[in-house]
Amino acid sequence: MSSFYSVKELKEIGFTNLGSNLKISKLCRFYNITGSIGNGTRIDDFTILKGHFEIGEKVHICSHCSLSAVGGKITISSLSGIGVNNIFYTASDDMFKNGLCGPLVTKSSSKLKTGNIFIGQGAALGGRVTVMPGVYVGEYSAFGISTVLTEKYDSFSIFMNVKGKLKKIAKRDKIKLSKLGQIELLKNN
Repeated sequence: MSSFYSVKELKEIGFTNLGSNLKISKLCRFYNITGSIGNGTRIDDFTILKGHFEIGEKVHICSHCSLSAVGGKITISSLSGIGVNNIFYTASDDMFKNGLCGPLVTKSSSKLKTGNIFIGQGAALGGRVTVMPGVYVGEYSAFGISTVLTEKYDSFSIFMNVKGKLKKIAKRDKIKLSKLGQIELLKNN
């Protein structure tokens, strides 16, 4: 018995377009799934996915992640790496507005912030990164451990927490990374 889902099983879960050479752990959990997964993608144990996903080729989602696409779509582009214990929210209670919180109260009593999440090609998110609704991560950007993403982030940049604030600390080589990405996507999975 394989420890990975078959293409047939993933289609039964709700994915419509699936690539080859997928390694999606049977210890993952899926709820109300739609969307696609590209060639050579791997999703490790104890990861939870809810909602609509567009996952590219050769994406790695480490263990113990929670990706909730109930308030919008989550797109994770090819060659991206999602570190251990990442949490993605496409819907979150807006504490700056007067409303009750949680999924058990009526919509009229709650105040939610919702939005799609887009992770660009070749992006790297370190461990314990939190991604809030409406975030856009540019291609080949990297984020240090325990960062909280709330807005649009430049491509080819490195971001880390410095004295409690998320800051761009360096640029990455656009030409080299783009060329490596093209070569990698041409290789067999």
